[in-house]
Amino acid sequence: MPGLGGLLLTLAYLLPLVLLALTLAAQARRPRWLTGALLIALPLFYIGHFLGVGAVQGWPSDTPLPEEFALLGFQVVEPSARDEDGGKILLWAQQIGASQPRVHRLAYSRQLHESLVAAGHRQAQGAPQIGTRTRSTHAMSAQPRRGEDTIMFRDRQTGGLPPKESTP
Repeated sequence: MPGLGGLLLTLAYLLPLVLLALTLAAQARRPRWLTGALLIALPLFYIGHFLGVGAVQGWPSDTPLPEEFALLGFQVVEPSARDEDGGKILLWAQQIGASQPRVHRLAYSRQLHESLVAAGHRQAQGAPQIGTRTRSTHAMSAQPRRGEDTIMFRDRQTGGLPPKESTP
């Protein structure tokens, strides 16, 4: 629901301004506790707004991938010892049945990198790719861990063209 996120961000940005305007517009003398509460609340609203910007469509998301998605593209940044960067994988994916794609940021994994390169080659040959994410549970824990997701790719089965109807 991209519309709801935009509405919430707008409200998070406008609410502090409305509160400030109401406080300043009051004719009576303001109690000190109200002024103090407003001064504390305004930065909290702005921090909430800043954190909410990351949820806007188009920015890479750290949320888990959908369980099944169409692979649209990817970018791999390999780990660098020089920059002490652990690397990352940006994956352009569209959940099956969804109308909008999403960019997901994943931690670098050599296995995922190789799998993406193979899927990219098949995609370049004209075979659209479907990705599936499965959660593997750790033997000692019933809770799946985010880093232990397995992502695999397969060719999308296309229906082909319908048979021609012959007219006599």
